[in-house]
Amino acid sequence: MKNKLKIFELLVSVFISVGFIYLFYKVIGFNKFIKFFSQIDFVHFLIAFLLYLLSYITRTIRWILVLKIKDFLKLFKITVYNTVFNIFLPFRTGEFSFFYMMKKENINFSESIIPFLTVRLFDGFSLLIFFFISFLIFKEYSIALSIFTLIVSPFLIALFFKIISIIKLKKLEKFKSVNINLTFIFKLYILSIFTLFFKFLSFYFILPKNIKLSLSELFFASSAGDLTTVLPIHGLAGIGTYEGGFAGVLLLIGIDKELALLSSVFVHIFILFSSFLLSLICFLFLRK
Repeated sequence: MKNKLKIFELLVSVFISVGFIYLFYKVIGFNKFIKFFSQIDFVHFLIAFLLYLLSYITRTIRWILVLKIKDFLKLFKITVYNTVFNIFLPFRTGEFSFFYMMKKENINFSESIIPFLTVRLFDGFSLLIFFFISFLIFKEYSIALSIFTLIVSPFLIALFFKIISIIKLKKLEKFKSVNINLTFIFKLYILSIFTLFFKFLSFYFILPKNIKLSLSELFFASSAGDLTTVLPIHGLAGIGTYEGGFAGVLLLIGIDKELALLSSVFVHIFILFSSFLLSLICFLFLRK
């Protein structure tokens, strides 16, 4: 039964990806895509890649805060590999790579699961907050409301941890007593927000000049694209589902369908290529 379910999920993933590629071909056409692709400026690509690299650096610093490993380069490599496996493997199975790499560092599952879940919780919190704030900015609501949301959010996260403190679990209690305090929460929160900020800002530079999106539109759509990663079933390497979230928001706010689809595809290709390039760099220079 379980094998049949996995086969069904895989078939759905293939269908989503193939369906999106066909839709893109019918609406845009590969010739127009290649024409836009050729207009990418190398300097802008370099800026985009450096910003994307910064997002990995802030992710790595988060692991330094929650794990007993303090070697930055080692954790950077683990962060890159884990993210790449998550991108290219279906159904979030890439997460298992984290525990495999932790085991190779003599950190067993019972020791790594709480830090892992803590970081993933902050991923979810910060993404929802970023989505909400980018929505407020796009709708041109009061800037004060956006700033208020940004400031109050870590206290809400602290309240959440206070609520789950009633859970009596030995490993959780040990981890909370050492790490979970307001200073720790603020550090993880700020790093998580900057991780998303650097990542989404990199998209602004990778888009060709003909694709004109404001930062608020881009951040709003990027947040929606990232939210699709929590779906139980994705397209292969996220192809189709990521674009659905990204382009879907742009279409809902009135952006032309060609512009919306082109933007989503350019951003996703950049994510896939940059993640692969970082993993290749780690493999060549950080193997030991």
